Parts: sequence; C-alpha cells; structure tokens
Amino acid sequence: MEIKPLDHIRVVLVKPQHGGNIGSVCRAMKNMGLSRLVLVDPPTLDMDELRMMSMTAIELYENRVEVPTLGEAVADCVCVGATSARRGFYRHHALDVREFATEALESTARGEVALVFGPEDSGLCNDDLKQATHIVCIPSSPEYQALNLSKAVMVCAYELYVAAGNFVPPEETVPDAPHEFRERMFTAWSEAMVDTGFCKEDKLDHMMMGLRRILTRGRLSEPDVKILLGLARQAQWAAKNDLNRE
Repeated sequence: MEIKPLDHIRVVLVKPQHGGNIGSVCRAMKNMGLSRLVLVDPPTLDMDELRMMSMTAIELYENRVEVPTLGEAVADCVCVGATSARRGFYRHHALDVREFATEALESTARGEVALVFGPEDSGLCNDDLKQATHIVCIPSSPEYQALNLSKAVMVCAYELYVAAGNFVPPEETVPDAPHEFRERMFTAWSEAMVDTGFCKEDKLDHMMMGLRRILTRGRLSEPDVKILLGLARQAQWAAKNDLNRE
C-alpha cells in the first residue's frame, strides 16, 4: 500500500477540555486526509457530544493514541510544529502556517511529523514550546486572534492538504534527529552552561530557551546532533578537569 506524506503527520492535542471540540477536530482531520490523532493527558470527556460533533469521523477518535506527556507524543518525530497565537521573544521566529506546511511535508521524507495544539483556554505554554522544532502561527485579525481549537486544526489541515497535492518529497540520505535524541543534546548543553560558568542556575531556563530558538530554526540531522552533543560533553569535561587542576 502506498504511504502518502499526510500519513506521516499526526495531530497532537495537549490537555483538550471539551468532547465537542475533539469531535470537530476528528471531522476536520478526515476532511483533509489526516488520520492520526494523539491526545496528551485528556480529561474524562462528554462522549455524546464528541460523537455528535465527529459524525462519521468517530473512527479517528476510536483509533487515537493517549499519552501522559507531550514529550512522549512527539518522541519519534523529526519535525514538531507548535501552534501559538501569542507573541513574544521566543515566538518571533514563528512560521506562517502555509510556510510550515511546506516544511512539514518535506520532513515526512525523513520521518514523523507532529502538529501540536494547546488547551482551549490557554494554548501552549513555554514548556510545551520547548518540545517544538517550529512555532506555527495562523494569520488573523489583531483585534481577535484566538481561534477555536477545531477551526485552528482545520486551517492547518487545509494548508497541509493543499500543499500535498503537488508535493514530491526530496530524497534524503541523512536522517533527521528524533525528538528524544535532540532532548538529550539540550540536557547536555544545559549542564555544560552551568559547569563552564557560562550562566548561573537562576538564568538557565532563559538561556536554554534562547539556545533552543537558535537551534530549531532549521532541521537538525542525527550527525548534527551528535556533533553538538559531543561538543557539550567535551566542554563539561574540560570545565571539570580545569577545576580539578586548581
């Protein structure tokens, strides 16, 4: 059976709150050729409402995957797009959803892709954004930028569906680094920043968000991450041995 680019893209809902919204998300996904739904730490849902809103797309919910954390939801992904309507220092490099659709489809040639949406009342927090390789925004009126969850999914799914129509995946011989491997690298850099005296513990989160912003502007292959991980570990080794000599 032919595997299409959209088959490698999952929709991840972080702590969704309403069964009706999840049902509408299922319907939007099925409209646009997406079939993989992941729920992160969902509550007890109103199933009557969910079934009513999903109509014949209820199969997407029935085939869903549930995990307790966002990290587990995207652990095997080479591309993770986190949607955000908010602005701020760590969101300045956000991609328009149409731009991200191209990035996402290119990434399906190398591995799995996730498109992540936050809770209906608050959206994704900074800790969630740390898990992303891309921040994704949906252009909307500055007078009111908050979209309903299912409508946000529909807009993103539509852009993916349209972009996939004329899309030919490029050949890639070097695999992208999966999320779990990248997180090991960021942990090593976090420790190295402290061990080398580059920053104090109270500034570490701020500096790590800045480093993530730098290193997630483009794809990171497994060889890329191996180099960066090795550099961080060597910096730690040098710092500790320097202290020992003193």
